[in-house]
Amino acid sequence: MKREVIGYSSVRGALHEKERLPNQDSYLVKQFKFGTLLVVSDGMGSHPHSDLGSHSVCRSVSRAIQLWHEYHCDDIRLLIPLIHSLWGMDVFPYPKNECGATCLFAFLRDDNLLYLGQLGDGSIYYSVDDELALLKSKEDDFTNLTTGINSIRSFEDWSLTTVCAGDKVVKVCLMTDGVAETLVESRRNEFVNLLWKRLNEKKNICERNNMIYRLLEDWNPVNAGDDRTLVSYEKR
Repeated sequence: MKREVIGYSSVRGALHEKERLPNQDSYLVKQFKFGTLLVVSDGMGSHPHSDLGSHSVCRSVSRAIQLWHEYHCDDIRLLIPLIHSLWGMDVFPYPKNECGATCLFAFLRDDNLLYLGQLGDGSIYYSVDDELALLKSKEDDFTNLTTGINSIRSFEDWSLTTVCAGDKVVKVCLMTDGVAETLVESRRNEFVNLLWKRLNEKKNICERNNMIYRLLEDWNPVNAGDDRTLVSYEKR
């Protein structure tokens, strides 16, 4: 029997608390009969309806995965047009350029194929059999401007990969920029590995979620202005 260890939480940044603005981050964890989906989205602060946009990202990825599965697709690239189309319909009648948001997702299918996708800022760390990797680094971008789901120039703006995990242990950690950009670069891998270790020691999802919540609440106050969201997953 495979064991899944899941934990997630999101906290509003100090700036949004002060100005009584909503948390512009969103996340979704959904367990289908055919696999487990994780989604994290960071609404762009300059957009008046970015919180709506990030919520719509989560719903759209979930719906896209279901349609993609119904048609027995294997190619992750076929997911992308579905996500964009569904998101555009979901935010209607609001203009897309008022609902900008990033998109990070991980989907582990029941045959242990791991699908990863990222558009915009944030980080996806993943490990298959203790080999830690980062899907996309900041250096992969040619510009400092964040690309959101509302403003892609081409599908090449997405970072995509598919990993065949077989019977190996799979770990994934998705985090918005409010977490990823404030980690000390030389210790990011250490942070992620320690997080997975500590979450694995917890008895249930409530304890794991509380641990992540406390971690995000006590984040470095120098960088506490941003909303902070983190979703962690392990299957062994």
